[in-house]
Amino acid sequence: LTLVFSGSFLVSSLSAKAYLEQQLYMKNADNATALALSLSQQDADSILLELTLSAQFDTGFYEMIELIDPEGEVIIRRESSNATGDAPDWFMRLLPINVEPGVAPVQAGWQQLGTLSLRSHSRFAYKELWQSTQKMLLVFVLAMVMAGLLGSFLLKVILRPLVDVVAQADAIGQRRFITTPEPYTREFKQVVVTMNNLSQRIKQMLAREAKQLEKWQRDAHIDKVTGLLNREPFMRALDAALESDDVNATGALSLIRLDGLAQLNQVYGRKAIDSLLKDIGTALNSIVAKRSRWAASRLNGSDFALLAPRAIEADEAALNVQAAMREALENRSMLDDSTTLPGAATIFSHGDTIGELLTRLDGALLTADREGESSINIAHRGEIQIRPVRDQMEDWSEILAQGFRDQKFFLSTYPVLDLNDGILHHEAPVRLQRQGENITAGQFLPWINRLEMSGELDKYVVEHALQLIEDRDVDIGINLSVAAVVDSSFLPWISECLSRHANAARRLWMEVSEPMAFRHLTNFKFLCTRARAYHCKVGIEHIGHQLSSLGQLHDVGVDYLKIDASFVRDIASNAANQTLLRTLCTLGHSIGVLVISEGVRTDEEWAMLKELGVDGGTGPGIKEPGK
Repeated sequence: LTLVFSGSFLVSSLSAKAYLEQQLYMKNADNATALALSLSQQDADSILLELTLSAQFDTGFYEMIELIDPEGEVIIRRESSNATGDAPDWFMRLLPINVEPGVAPVQAGWQQLGTLSLRSHSRFAYKELWQSTQKMLLVFVLAMVMAGLLGSFLLKVILRPLVDVVAQADAIGQRRFITTPEPYTREFKQVVVTMNNLSQRIKQMLAREAKQLEKWQRDAHIDKVTGLLNREPFMRALDAALESDDVNATGALSLIRLDGLAQLNQVYGRKAIDSLLKDIGTALNSIVAKRSRWAASRLNGSDFALLAPRAIEADEAALNVQAAMREALENRSMLDDSTTLPGAATIFSHGDTIGELLTRLDGALLTADREGESSINIAHRGEIQIRPVRDQMEDWSEILAQGFRDQKFFLSTYPVLDLNDGILHHEAPVRLQRQGENITAGQFLPWINRLEMSGELDKYVVEHALQLIEDRDVDIGINLSVAAVVDSSFLPWISECLSRHANAARRLWMEVSEPMAFRHLTNFKFLCTRARAYHCKVGIEHIGHQLSSLGQLHDVGVDYLKIDASFVRDIASNAANQTLLRTLCTLGHSIGVLVISEGVRTDEEWAMLKELGVDGGTGPGIKEPGK
């Protein structure tokens, strides 16, 4: 419209200027003829001529009046020195009006007295030209305003799908491969279709690779007859639990023996017994599937083990295993007086060794087996008897309440290194100071969960982590409990907390465990969205036990994955786990997330992990540079 106005102004102004110049020239000629005729009738009286011309000039309509005698001498000349008018000077300079004066002879009879020249004043033409230009400008301004409003409205309608396109592009930049409805606008539709295809390909790739990972894991770790973990991966899982520093560091370990398996094999045959063992494996896997980080294994021909982190009652899990095995025998009509299911159970805690636990269990199982009954023997640590759970809960309730009251919880930091031995962040597990002793998280977190104090502890940890970042100017990584994911009040709280520490929030790494993330995936997405708003990093720890669920991460937008320590144990000599972790790293990198290994204990493990493609590592074997 500005170009149209400029062109219209140029054409109309030049046309009006030419028209006014033509009209002024005609007016000059007519006025000169009429005035010369009037002067010719005054008998060449010089005084009368001067009075007549002065009177005409004083009317203000003329810019110049001049009478010249036949010899070229000026008889009378009147000229206006006032060049100003109603139009601005710049406008008059831009469009100068140049008009030839009107010329007519003045005679006295047949004798020529002189030549009369006059030029009408151009200020009236400039006034008219300026006013028409202003009107034209006003019309165009109104037209531009109306066109702008209408154009803005139409563009808003047309560009409405662009909001979804931008949101989708932003989501892809955050490693969330979402799909959006296809708009009607042709150009946008092409973009959306292309981006949706990209998201779908990523989603399909994740699902395909996750299934392949699960297949490799099953082939390497799962007993083909029962579908339970083989002995070696079960022992690695137990070792990782004993060395962990979280809620899984305390729990129960059970051992149940299918007594008389050899006789059953002779009576019913191998094929029938394999079917029985498969039924037992299915039953035990159904128990394990209901609890995160639980694991079941067939340790040898007739012994079945169950690892139950966070369990407080030693015999509770063992009784469930025993009942499941008895039901499988009854369904196959193989349960008789000669078939018993003796068992042993013990409580483990952070710092125990596998040798100590198996020694305790073997002794208790031998005692139960000698009794010839399907009983569960509780194996105590030395001569220490396990106190009733109710008494323990009362004690821990007071200890934890006092810890919150006196602010005895604190964060202990451990380095997480990248491939160049630089600091990615500092892992900060929570500790409890009591009577001059620092209690590890693995000792009190099970009771925190049982007493429903997880939400309170999460808030305490987040605030102290932000304060630690501000005090030490380092990146801090913290673990959140299930309460942070499922508690509806936690999201508003953490938004308010992070907004108060906006700068520190950029250096906060928050992670939740794999089972928690996938079991409450919708709520976990909400947590990721809130965290991204304040530039926090969110990750999933203990990755590796639900590999088939990795395909669900296509639209979550996590920043990093931490491989469970059980897959890192002796990785330098475990070809199956090497293939598994190499593929897991490739999968993580394809969607732009960091892959970090947990529980690194030796330089050999760290060197092999670097070759497999991890981006960082943490554990007892990882030392901060310079320390």
